[in-house]
Amino acid sequence: MVIEITKKHIIAAIVGLTVGVGLGVGVVMLVNHDSPTKNQAEITSSQAKTTETPKQEVAVQENQETANTSELSTYRNARFGFSIRYPSTWVKGKESVNGDGCIISPQDGTIEVTVSGSNNTLNETSQNAYYRTLNMAKQKGIPGFHTLSDDWYVVTYTDGTFIYYVKGFVGVGSENTLYIKYLQSKKEQYQDVVQQLENGFNHGNLDTGH
Repeated sequence: MVIEITKKHIIAAIVGLTVGVGLGVGVVMLVNHDSPTKNQAEITSSQAKTTETPKQEVAVQENQETANTSELSTYRNARFGFSIRYPSTWVKGKESVNGDGCIISPQDGTIEVTVSGSNNTLNETSQNAYYRTLNMAKQKGIPGFHTLSDDWYVVTYTDGTFIYYVKGFVGVGSENTLYIKYLQSKKEQYQDVVQQLENGFNHGNLDTGH
């Protein structure tokens, strides 16, 4: 009787061991089967992050006024042959009745440019014109920078409200002049503009009258 019980117990133990081993193998296989799927998902997610395109910033335009003044228009005087380049946003006034020039300015009127020509009927030299203009500056305000060359001169002055810049070219036949007036409070703003206007002024042929 004791022997039969022991055999039953042994058989039961063997069966239980076999079932347990089978379940263990199945669990291991299931874990191994799920693990690659999870790893693949992680790899795919990592690749997606790696290949993501970074955002690019859009440059912002600065100083609209500078952009406007970089686009120039040209006025040419048919009678005296001079010309000037000026910001295209400015307004060119009508020529004078005798066709000797015109006034150009922005709509706010903070700066005004007058270009004009005249016949040199008095046989004036650049030195004569320079001292005449300098005396006028002393009468109307306080002279600033002024200089004289062989065939041209520059005189600047201020009356406390406006700054005046005069550049004249003198020839045996005619005199052509660039005259700029602008608010003294806008001096820093218009410093480069005045230089641009001076560089853009072509005095034309001064050897003959018109």
